[in-house]
Amino acid sequence: MPPSATGGDAIATASPLPASLLSLARQRREPWWSFLAGLAIVVLGAIAIAIVLVKAPQWLRLEPALKRSEALRTIVDLLLMLGSVAAALLPLMLALRWLHGRPLRSVLSPTPGLDVGLALRSALLWGGLVLSTVTIGGLIDVAHGEPFAPGGQPWRQVLAFAAATAWMVLLQVTAEEALFRGYISQGLYAVTGNAWATALPVAVLFAGLHTQSWSNGVWDQRALYFIISLLLSAVTARAGRLEAAIGIHLGQNLTAIYVMGVLGPPFPSLLGVGAPEGKPAGVEDVAVVLATMAVVCGLYWYLGVRRRWVVRRPTAG
Repeated sequence: MPPSATGGDAIATASPLPASLLSLARQRREPWWSFLAGLAIVVLGAIAIAIVLVKAPQWLRLEPALKRSEALRTIVDLLLMLGSVAAALLPLMLALRWLHGRPLRSVLSPTPGLDVGLALRSALLWGGLVLSTVTIGGLIDVAHGEPFAPGGQPWRQVLAFAAATAWMVLLQVTAEEALFRGYISQGLYAVTGNAWATALPVAVLFAGLHTQSWSNGVWDQRALYFIISLLLSAVTARAGRLEAAIGIHLGQNLTAIYVMGVLGPPFPSLLGVGAPEGKPAGVEDVAVVLATMAVVCGLYWYLGVRRRWVVRRPTAG
């Protein structure tokens, strides 16, 4: 029996699509200056909390214990590093409540509740794609007589380190997405009403704040962050909510920290490749990043969005 005979198509057509996360501020006609004031609150609050976190080991008299245990020092250092970013959720929550009269959830999802399954599917797909590129790159290195895993640590040590710190990675990526693809994007979209006009400046800001070593010409890393930011914005616009972007970001950071070891030798990782900003990038380095990211982002979009492995329900614009 065809669907029309049962009324299935009519019901599907009549069912309203959920609102998009980006459109919330525009629908509420929130003024642009409220977002600028909110950003000031977030920046000042995050800086204040970061200072407290950095001073906390000294105030709590933990320094002697940290000096005796290198493993404990490494765990605490990463928790403080990530925690200073995750702490931005607190002033963001206050800014949303004071200036906009809405909860923190409003920069994560346009509807009550969070879609954990969406985030997990997204993290698994993106993480799998990134691990595939790492494996292919390693095989290419081996073919050229280069080692695949310089400085890597035993997997048990890496797993123990991940178990102690991965929960903070989740908070860190949630904070970044809530700020960039949530709050800032809502503010820009409220003014422009255009997804691309919103995504481009967010990508520039995202790439700039993620490139710590401005003295080096690390344009390969800037290109990496810029393209990932565009994908995160595109997926957020298509999904209408933030969980898919959080999943991509989570899969990226988990792989980068615990597999590739981009934070450097002090932090346990399976490959221990080292910090990506150790040397200026040439044209070839930038070209490799652009080509790799084009393939990975294209595969994610085809499988995750077009084939609906990740984003399964459309949203209203």
